[in-house]
Amino acid sequence: GVVSVLGTTGRSPGSITIDSAGNIYTANIDDNNVSKITPAGVSSILGTTGDAPFAITIDSDGNIYTANTNSNNVSKITPAGVSSILGTTGSDPIGIAIDSNGNIYTANTQADNVSKITPAGVSSILGTTGTGPYGITVDSAGTVYVTNYSSNNVSKITSAGVSTILGSTGAGPIALALGSNGNVYVANY
Repeated sequence: GVVSVLGTTGRSPGSITIDSAGNIYTANIDDNNVSKITPAGVSSILGTTGDAPFAITIDSDGNIYTANTNSNNVSKITPAGVSSILGTTGSDPIGIAIDSNGNIYTANTQADNVSKITPAGVSSILGTTGTGPYGITVDSAGTVYVTNYSSNNVSKITSAGVSTILGSTGAGPIALALGSNGNVYVANY
């Protein structure tokens, strides 16, 4: 329970991820960039993003991806700090997830759908959601789960794009996690 400050970030860090070496990355919403903090506490800016990077994830090669809420796209930043736009999304992507094949998924909160972007940058709409999709995750079979903040439920979208409502939640679900038993756990804001 010992609390300490590891390092500094850009302005308004909205999400965080960590790589296999213990480096920490934050998506800085107001600065449109990603910070990197080493395990020793050395802080730097890794690269730039689109407008308002609200969510962040990382792949097995150490590439960073952000869902850019105001520019409706996903940025990719290599471990060397090279920034590019990987692909476009639906309106206001607020959540991001990656599958084992490197496909990126975003929860598009104003479009009530999920975008899929392949590693080659091909963008499509995977499926529809409830109202106000927020949190997103993907399982090993490529099934996507999304919390719907405004309709108080969870959507399930198969890898083939078949959308259903999995179940109801408490008020304002914003985050979710998958258990090893396949259960979906939701944090209700």
